[in-house]
Amino acid sequence: MSALFRVRVLAVSGTRLWCAVAGTLTPATGRTLRAELTARCADATVVGLDLRQLRCPVAEFLPDPPWPDGPHTVHLLAPELLRSHTTDDGRLHWHTDLHSAWQAWSALTL
Repeated sequence: MSALFRVRVLAVSGTRLWCAVAGTLTPATGRTLRAELTARCADATVVGLDLRQLRCPVAEFLPDPPWPDGPHTVHLLAPELLRSHTTDDGRLHWHTDLHSAWQAWSALTL
């Protein structure tokens, strides 16, 4: 059986980690993805999470979204549709474009 999703670590800088998720998320794999992200982000304090390539039936897998447990800050690059279905989580910072997400993740100021 092929994987329903793929998690790739794209960048690491100190305690900062940038991951991209691609594939299809189903109700049965929501917890698995969250566990995978939590494990990969265990030592990270700031995480960039690119979910633009994640296909998901939002109503089916929420309210248990796949954000990792643990990091102090999570910069999300995700479809707007996900924002309205999540609970308030002060760690989450939503971005609509890669430039602003990367700039915030890397703590760059221009």
